[in-house]
Amino acid sequence: MNKRSKSSTRSTQELSHLYVLPVLLLEFLALSITRAVIPTLLLQTFQDNVYFVMGCAECIRGLLAFIACPAFGKMSDVLGRKSCLFVTVLGTCMPVCSLAVMSLQNHVLDEKQQHQRIWMFVVLLAFSGLFSSTFTLTFAYISDTVKKKKDRVTAYGLALATFGLSFTIGPMAGGYLAHVVDVDVTSSSSSMGQDEGNGMEDVISSGSGSGGDTYYLHPLGQKRVFCTALVLTILDLLYIYFILPESVANPVIGGHTQRKTQSQFQSQTQSGQEEDDDESIMTYDTKTSLTEQWNSIRDIVPNAWSPLETLQLFRQDPFMYEVGTIAFLYYTSLWAVVSTLTLYAAKRFHMGPERLGELMSALGLSTMISEAVLVRMLVPNIGEKKSIRIGLVAFSIQCIVLGFAYEGWHLFICVILSTVGNLVYPSLTSLVSSAVAPEMVGEALGAVNGVKALTEGIGPLFFRNSHDI
Repeated sequence: MNKRSKSSTRSTQELSHLYVLPVLLLEFLALSITRAVIPTLLLQTFQDNVYFVMGCAECIRGLLAFIACPAFGKMSDVLGRKSCLFVTVLGTCMPVCSLAVMSLQNHVLDEKQQHQRIWMFVVLLAFSGLFSSTFTLTFAYISDTVKKKKDRVTAYGLALATFGLSFTIGPMAGGYLAHVVDVDVTSSSSSMGQDEGNGMEDVISSGSGSGGDTYYLHPLGQKRVFCTALVLTILDLLYIYFILPESVANPVIGGHTQRKTQSQFQSQTQSGQEEDDDESIMTYDTKTSLTEQWNSIRDIVPNAWSPLETLQLFRQDPFMYEVGTIAFLYYTSLWAVVSTLTLYAAKRFHMGPERLGELMSALGLSTMISEAVLVRMLVPNIGEKKSIRIGLVAFSIQCIVLGFAYEGWHLFICVILSTVGNLVYPSLTSLVSSAVAPEMVGEALGAVNGVKALTEGIGPLFFRNSHDI
């Protein structure tokens, strides 16, 4: 009987990392469902300056995320993953929620209100970098609950597959939610589309650059999309607060926590001791009072926001320096493509909401297949380093295809190549999580994701002029 209870407890612990997957699904579903609508609104508002404005916003967002990712990782090591996830989801979804709130206040917006709404979105998007740490906390949560090294890559791939699932469903659903059949408005707005001086008309063309159908971005369709994103965000927050279990034992215990040092962890690893025993990793004293917990929070939070410590981590550790270099070069080019792809497709190939939704859903599906199938098949057999090399080569070919594309359907060829390119991130994460002490996983993954977030701003800002050549 005792053996059965132990085996059932162990099986429950092995599946406990699945609790965090709905957090990813709901958050990125709320964000991705707006992907088919927002590019059109941005083009209508900023027109030829859209790449510059969004490049600056993404740059600010990346700089703030570079500071925030290691900070949230470090704070979650002590304060707990659950409370930090609640804050990051709320902050990350705030830009799209602001669009929903303004849509509820006014059904039809005039040109001035439309400008104000989009500017508010851009400002909140820039400052949402302070909360762009969901992946850091999710992977730290998985590292807490999956103790065997060989199982972590699969768990990381499953998390990224969940991310891909959200981007498979979201953009296509958003495109169809935004589509409202209104014959009278469509026919009248089609004639308005000939005048480029009317910057706020809600008319866009869909096709591959040679004619195509004409779409009217109806206010009701926008309201459907943004309100759906708001509902998904609220559901995500409720799930975190009421259902998601905490993965850090006795969080917020300040000086009463007894943790193994990095040297102790390395000596334990070299001696061949397994990571399966939870008590061998770290031990905790009893729970402290609310006053001591508040004092711990007051001491930890201000000291966690130190980007110099992140740079010092890369400088002092040769392994982390190499990982940081790979992450910086790869993600600078990746985000230069990803963050401007929808704008590029809408401006050059005149893709409408439904076609943009299909493109983004196809890319999301490729991510889901890659992380759920390829990662589980290739990485355990060929190793993390070879998987990274294969992913980098595939991404390089993908960039070449994008550079020579002259028809809209050419962009869908990149879906196949991106399936292989998605091997890079879980392989890097697996290398990092297995090379540092368990109590430093949050900080180390936060540092890598901080570099990743920094490139979200550098890539679009530096490469924005290439679209005008």
